[in-house]
Amino acid sequence: MCDVRFRVCKFRINPPGSDDEWEVLITNLDRNEYPLARMKEIYHLRWGIETSFRELKYDLSGIQFHSKKDQFVYMEIYAHFAMYNAVSLSIIASSKPYTQGKYQYQIDFKMACCIWRRYFSISDNSDKNFTQLLLDVAFYLTPIRPGRKDKRNLKVKLVVGFPYRLAA
Repeated sequence: MCDVRFRVCKFRINPPGSDDEWEVLITNLDRNEYPLARMKEIYHLRWGIETSFRELKYDLSGIQFHSKKDQFVYMEIYAHFAMYNAVSLSIIASSKPYTQGKYQYQIDFKMACCIWRRYFSISDNSDKNFTQLLLDVAFYLTPIRPGRKDKRNLKVKLVVGFPYRLAA
């Protein structure tokens, strides 16, 4: 048996007066060195990492792997990282958020992923095609809506295992 010590930190993640939303963290960091205010600050700094992992998992289909061997799974993970970097850089190169009407707009990350996949499937990856890729990426815009209150309706998906390939 080993002695494991941890603490539970609970803090509000929205401004007072709005609906109560709390975050609960479990940590083994020292209470004196990392008080609750510091833990909240660290969590806020980490939020960009959390959103990038969400994009890697869902927008780039990084949840299901096509191999059982560790080496090939690592190759798929590295390919997803490279694709994430390429898509992110193309979004940065293609546009800045701009305002038109009521909302400010940004490029849709998921559609940019689809466009990049199509670009890599073309055998002739010339400069002309790359310019067209950047134009296509800039075409798909989504509004930036700060303070949005709608809850997302998520559907539970079942895990697809490897035996389905053997049933044929």
